[in-house]
Amino acid sequence: MSGTNWTIGIDFGTSNTAAAHTNPVKGTVEAVNLSHNRTTMSSSVYVESPEQIDVGDVAMDKAESNPAGFIPAPKRVIPQQMFQVNGYDLSASMPVAAVLSSVVQRVSREHGNVQPSELVLTHPEAWSSNEIKVLLDAAAQLGLSAAKITTISEPQAAAHYYSRAKTLQPGQRIAVFDFGGGTLDVAVLEANDNDAFDVIAARGDNTLGGKTFDAMMRRWVDQQLDDRNPELLDYFRTQAPLQERHALEDSIRRAKELLSEASYATVVVSGGGETERFQITRAEFEEIISPALDKAAALTRATLADAGITNAEDLVALYLTGGSSRIPLVQDRLKNFGPLATLDDPKTVVAQGAISALGPIVRGMTPHNMGADAPTTQEPAQGGVDFGASGYGAPNYGTTNYGASAPTATAPAGQVASATPAASTSAPTKTRRNLIIAAAAVVAVAAIGATTLYLLGNRKFGGNDHDTTNRSGY
Repeated sequence: MSGTNWTIGIDFGTSNTAAAHTNPVKGTVEAVNLSHNRTTMSSSVYVESPEQIDVGDVAMDKAESNPAGFIPAPKRVIPQQMFQVNGYDLSASMPVAAVLSSVVQRVSREHGNVQPSELVLTHPEAWSSNEIKVLLDAAAQLGLSAAKITTISEPQAAAHYYSRAKTLQPGQRIAVFDFGGGTLDVAVLEANDNDAFDVIAARGDNTLGGKTFDAMMRRWVDQQLDDRNPELLDYFRTQAPLQERHALEDSIRRAKELLSEASYATVVVSGGGETERFQITRAEFEEIISPALDKAAALTRATLADAGITNAEDLVALYLTGGSSRIPLVQDRLKNFGPLATLDDPKTVVAQGAISALGPIVRGMTPHNMGADAPTTQEPAQGGVDFGASGYGAPNYGTTNYGASAPTATAPAGQVASATPAASTSAPTKTRRNLIIAAAAVVAVAAIGATTLYLLGNRKFGGNDHDTTNRSGY
């Protein structure tokens, strides 16, 4: 790869966005700081007009004066294709393009303002070809050639990153537990003969994530206020401006993150000239979030059952990604399902893995020069777990069974990976795998052709230069 050619991987998340690039000095693949000392930025946007869309904290600040233009999670509007905000009818690709543009502009500064030669975007395993096309349409608005834009599912990207530190042999299986700010996705993947992975089972729940824990803690704070200062509680419910509400959300999030390291934390509630402080212990926090973790464990159990995993030893690792996976109780609830593995910053491994999946394009990558240490693995408790236990078959928690009991093929660079599962539940033969890859290529050609027709040129997107706080770390 020449000095001017570089690759960027973007993990566009529901609550936060992360990115990685090929470092121009070190020649390594590494995460990028998107908001001063943080490797993530808020995915939120503010629509001033179709020509002016701001992102991150700039969007949050503008929402103070006009909440009607604020979209806290633009990833959630993608299935709608079209939506209305602030009096404008917009395609779902436009707010996504604003976020991608801000990320690319920021990272390009480290490369002399040269545009990336390759862009890899991640997406949920469950996304349809129409939803992936929205992502491609958004990327096309950056002015990049469609042939230089690649997509890969989030669990496949995570598995590729893990495999750079610990090689998986064909037939070995890894489960990915991706617990982000807004969603939980669980997938089981099997290494194949092509240095890639087949997704053999996947489920997700878009009602579970770090934001879920924040909401549960907020209810706890409201209960404390009701006992100590009901007038302040009424003020926050009826009169508090957005700035004070955001300050309370920040305090709750910081307390939640601190409780992963400390035995207690303090939540500060300030508004209307009054301030209250509430101390919460880790034990109290764990009791608060326990119902949500019951759902997470049930979703994991169901996904493993879909994949035919009957014993923890059937997995090489249960790889934890996403900021919410840092919570100690999360790891405790999962320890019997398989050998728990963590690797580097869980918020950025998907973006880095997206680049590693390009293999032949980004040459010379090894666990060492990717900055990947050997994964930390926690063996399951003795006695294992009964994956066939009654009551855990297919929980009805608003979850999505992605139908991935059949494998999907990883698309070659420059093509779109098919999100449509095959009919069989068995592992593919080489011939059948080739047919799947061929089918994915046909879909990719059609999608890329359609994307070209949607080239809208460069738009004026608001930057993220002043994005100083990640309001929803995990």
